[in-house]
Amino acid sequence: MKKSIYDTPIFFERYQQLRQNPISMNEVVEKPTMFSLLPDLKDKKVLDLGCGTGVHLARYLELGAEKVVGLDLSELMLQQAETDLSARWQKGPDFSLYCLPMERLNEIAENDFDLVTSSFAFHYIENFPDLLAKISAKMTACGTLIFSQEHPIVTCYKEGYRWEKNEAKQQVAYRLNYYRDEGERDRSWFQQPFKTYHRTMATIVNNLIQGGFQIEQMEEPMLAKQSEWHDEFKDLQHRPPLLFVKASKG
Repeated sequence: MKKSIYDTPIFFERYQQLRQNPISMNEVVEKPTMFSLLPDLKDKKVLDLGCGTGVHLARYLELGAEKVVGLDLSELMLQQAETDLSARWQKGPDFSLYCLPMERLNEIAENDFDLVTSSFAFHYIENFPDLLAKISAKMTACGTLIFSQEHPIVTCYKEGYRWEKNEAKQQVAYRLNYYRDEGERDRSWFQQPFKTYHRTMATIVNNLIQGGFQIEQMEEPMLAKQSEWHDEFKDLQHRPPLLFVKASKG
């Protein structure tokens, strides 16, 4: 089984530092938007793909979910999730964790999920239609899928300068040179190489439709005013960093 980049000690340490930062992409953009899309979770069964340290699973339990299941490739992430969830819910709500890539979702024992979620992870998936088929097979007849991923405007980048800048070196336009060229992208974070996959917005939407999903809502959050936020968010005035989709099983 392939290893997770998040099991690299330096990568996991830096990730933890980012998640503990109250002014981060996860806190400012991802979590508020994702949680705003949630349906009523009272007595529901929820699966989170790429669950990380279980932050979203904990929130689902707080909102009344009867059972939550998390799946992640990273052993370090799941160890932290196990520790945190066990400490908060020694008795009561049930949870299960699986160390598997989401492409092997079909191997878990549980079925009939009312809600399947995934945060900031589907851009790591090469075969999106195959994943959607496996998700659909694990859902109830009227189940809901909610996910966020890097926006196609972001995933399209291949090489060169991401931004066009003016004489004062201010960002004025985001380059989309390779938007039409779908497929694998070589990336690096903290000098650690990894791969993501670019799909156009049309491909994402058509894959969902062809997989039997009905799109209910899409979000592309941007910050109109960022003066109160950290400087790293100044480019959110120009383009959305994340795409959010809420869809129901047809």
